[in-house]
Amino acid sequence: MKTGRAMKRAAYRFTHDINPVRLARLVLGFGLGLLTPACSLFGPAQTAVHASPPVAAAVTATPAAQPADKAPGDSRKVGDFSVHRFSGSYQKGPLTMTEEVVANEDGRWVIDYTFEEQSGTTKLRVLFDPQTDSVVRVSKQDGTKEVVMPLSTYQNLIDRTSFAADSNDGQIAATRGTCLVGPSELDCETKSYKVWVGEKQATLNVSRSSSVPDGDVTGDITASDGTVIYRSELVEMGNATSPKLGVASR
Repeated sequence: MKTGRAMKRAAYRFTHDINPVRLARLVLGFGLGLLTPACSLFGPAQTAVHASPPVAAAVTATPAAQPADKAPGDSRKVGDFSVHRFSGSYQKGPLTMTEEVVANEDGRWVIDYTFEEQSGTTKLRVLFDPQTDSVVRVSKQDGTKEVVMPLSTYQNLIDRTSFAADSNDGQIAATRGTCLVGPSELDCETKSYKVWVGEKQATLNVSRSSSVPDGDVTGDITASDGTVIYRSELVEMGNATSPKLGVASR
């Protein structure tokens, strides 16, 4: 039943831990799929897929007992990266977001973000504290120096990777097939939901694969007339020091 009110957005983190679905908010979008555990995307009340800031698992062990490039209880490691593309009528042009784990400093992740669009490229470095699930510093490279930026600089760009429908009438279909990540064809399960964007009826599709660490591959909201309102797709992922899923090289 159409509710006429927007669903509440839920945080979806970027991590390698296989959490049951990360796209659990009425916002469609993916994060790197490497750094953030999330709420369930396939829950009956779901209305979208979304991208979100990186979040690591809580640190519980003694730092001295952990590798320098890995946080305690965390499967991610330095070099992990992911590339997502966001497109659709919800914004003027497509946006590509690359996230890469570049260091672990005293249990906090240093993550580089690159946002690419027709108007230009923005590169930010984010310091993320997994114990508080929060970004504590954002900086931008200026020549040989890092210049501290407002946290809102990062948040405003992240907000552009998500879209909120207004209501969700529930799941209408589930199919199995294949998804493409670069040249790789993966077995996927796609679940579809009837949603509303304003007064327009639309369909939310979410595709997941067990071949991808966090499961999420693509998500879209398509209007009944065929217009793609929002689309999020995993383009590439892997580790900078090992073979990538999706391309032969970066």
